[in-house]
Amino acid sequence: IVALNYGARQEITTAVKNLAAEALAGKVKPENIDWDDIANHLQTSGLPDPDLIIRTSGEHRLSNFLLLQSAYAEIVFTPVHWPDFTKEEFTKALSEFGKRERRFGMTHEQINHTKTP
Repeated sequence: IVALNYGARQEITTAVKNLAAEALAGKVKPENIDWDDIANHLQTSGLPDPDLIIRTSGEHRLSNFLLLQSAYAEIVFTPVHWPDFTKEEFTKALSEFGKRERRFGMTHEQINHTKTP
């Protein structure tokens, strides 16, 4: 996904407003709202959460990008600016991503414990 003119805070605000309107209309009970309800109201509804976010320009921040969806994403930082980001840079980022241990919020020890028979 390449997001232009996108802001996660605005996306979240819109999702909450839409859910609140549904609650006021009696379409949903507030106490029954769960993550799936929230995710279904985001602009990325129907898309999988990202596995990898490549942050260009040397900045080490998300810059209001996919704040909820990136909870378990791996982030690769590169000093290369977006206009100069080449296929070779993309390959480097994928290579770095391939060396990572995906833990989805668990520790290395928890991952190893779940693999033990």
